[in-house]
Amino acid sequence: MSGPDIILDYKGKLDFSVIDKILEKFKKSGEIGLLNTLTRKRVYSILVECLENIANYSLPEASRTTGRWPHVRVEVNDNKITVEASNPIPENEKPKLVKKLDRINKSDESSIRVSFEKRIRSYLRYDEKCAGLGFLTMAIKSGNKLTYSIDPLTNTYSLFRIIVTINKFNMRKLIIEKTSNSPKVILDPDNNTFLIEGESRPPDVREFYSQVISWLQDFSQYLAGQDPGDEKLVFNFNLEYFNSSSAKMILDICKILSALNAKGINISVRWYFEREDGDMLEVGREMARIVKLPFEFVEA
Repeated sequence: MSGPDIILDYKGKLDFSVIDKILEKFKKSGEIGLLNTLTRKRVYSILVECLENIANYSLPEASRTTGRWPHVRVEVNDNKITVEASNPIPENEKPKLVKKLDRINKSDESSIRVSFEKRIRSYLRYDEKCAGLGFLTMAIKSGNKLTYSIDPLTNTYSLFRIIVTINKFNMRKLIIEKTSNSPKVILDPDNNTFLIEGESRPPDVREFYSQVISWLQDFSQYLAGQDPGDEKLVFNFNLEYFNSSSAKMILDICKILSALNAKGINISVRWYFEREDGDMLEVGREMARIVKLPFEFVEA
């Protein structure tokens, strides 16, 4: 096992002009350039949140009193990237930070996203800062628990340290529950489950399928950093009905899958149809012809 590669290690006064210089240096790092686009953007986002939290909340007098200046470090070790940030904080801030971080660490991904949406939609006074939103962003981007510690420095100050770990190759699942007019969607690489099932005529077809398209684009970037191997990825379309607008989006999805297949990823489509529904079978055959992707037609 090789030792960590240090990408960034900064200790000192931190304000927004310094942040600009740090981020510019970070972007030019050769090690970061080797990561796939999705992972690189997640690391960058977490680093920005850490730096801005320190700039917003650190107190220069605390550093002068304790001798501990803000410290930010990014390193790559095997298949993980670690972003670590620390700065002195007033002792009376400890309970609030512990409460926020423990709540996040006890929540699942879907609850964290709900909290993020509520927070971002809430009214923020001009003088209100957003550390809570920053921690939620870190949790969402990393997909891992936020490790932290708060250790006393003096009677009035403690050292707050947060460590955020990002997997080099990480792809989270997308699950959308079925409604009366939109299909159930499960895109779960960990369990090799890819499914669109039900009726598709959502009020805003483009908005509904944009999240699927976005996930597939991320998935394409994720797969670019992987050894394709021999595992077959089967995308299941089990649709009772879809309107013409949905047909265009489903075709776009199949085009993305076809592009991946052309790059050596073993991908196929399993297209379900009812015995008496020849129209659904014909639509599937037409899509297979257009995108030039292996389709398996399954009688439901």
